[in-house]
Amino acid sequence: MRRIIVITALTLLFFCIEFVIFNVFTSAFKPNLLILLIVFFDLYLGIRYGLYTAILAGILTDSFSTNVFGLNIVVFILCAYMTSILRKYIYFRGSRMSRLLLVFLIILIDFTARLILHAIAGHYDIASAFTYALLPALFVTLLITTYTFQQLRLCASKLFV
Repeated sequence: MRRIIVITALTLLFFCIEFVIFNVFTSAFKPNLLILLIVFFDLYLGIRYGLYTAILAGILTDSFSTNVFGLNIVVFILCAYMTSILRKYIYFRGSRMSRLLLVFLIILIDFTARLILHAIAGHYDIASAFTYALLPALFVTLLITTYTFQQLRLCASKLFV
């Protein structure tokens, strides 16, 4: 029960931080903190907690989004499952490079899934989405990945012992 409360609090905190960053800066400096949280809990605690984080983050994001409700839930659940699958082949415990590669691939999967779902729902400009959404988010997210994982590991080791 304690893990669920901590995961819920961290998901709310990361959602609020993303919201503040998006409103203070532009969308050019918007890290995918919720994706990092999903990947972290999937790697650190397993698929059950990764899926719980994904569903909670998806509900929060969909509640405050103008997109079709459920789009973010589906994408975050897909990212949680793909993290579990790719963890077997790419991730080596303690390796920063493998963690960065895993986060890189999950962000690409997130972008591709959103692109496909938006294309199904209506018109979506691929070139502008790649230039203004993927590249800045990918760069900023990879830039803060190591620091975020270190802080989350400290938090998790103190709270889950």
